[in-house]
Amino acid sequence: MALIQSSLIWATYAIAVAVLLGIASIFVYTYQAPRDRAASVTIVCIFTVTALLATLLLLPVDVALVSSTIHSKTGTRKDWATQDQVDSILLTLKIVYYTLYSLDALLCLLVIPFTYFLYEEYDEQEAQEGEQTVGSRLWGAFKYTFVFLLIVIILFVVGFFIPVAKYDGDHKDLDYFKRLLTENRTFMSFSQKVY
Repeated sequence: MALIQSSLIWATYAIAVAVLLGIASIFVYTYQAPRDRAASVTIVCIFTVTALLATLLLLPVDVALVSSTIHSKTGTRKDWATQDQVDSILLTLKIVYYTLYSLDALLCLLVIPFTYFLYEEYDEQEAQEGEQTVGSRLWGAFKYTFVFLLIVIILFVVGFFIPVAKYDGDHKDLDYFKRLLTENRTFMSFSQKVY
């Protein structure tokens, strides 16, 4: 019963993501300027919108899977919901969460900027005259993406360190970061289960 119920929840999620893929395709195609259409940009936009919406849609799946382990009237665990079964469900959810969040970060920080800069590097006149090669476009897009990523990293580091560091004479209070890493129970519990 447990396998059937969880399989139906995941199948519903897969169907919903497929529907979202169709909606994202229509949305991107509708709001994209016809003169600015490029296959690579369109594909990346559709995939990114679908991935972000799939991440948002994972929350109801989480609630449904966890709720399927308890009786709705009594609030007690069902007979099949042993601690090992619940841990297995939670581990699967954590893996899917971390995978989707990592994919979203990769898309937003690397793939989208690279695709944008690759598209912007194209010069029709230079391409027709043979002055612009694919390699020069790729190199230009890579340089701009690297600069973008460097700016984002600098902003994160500044935003992470500046508000927290307190000055007491010559001493900086950076124990906050140690507490932040050791008190993060989600990270610690996930790393203990995986390793």
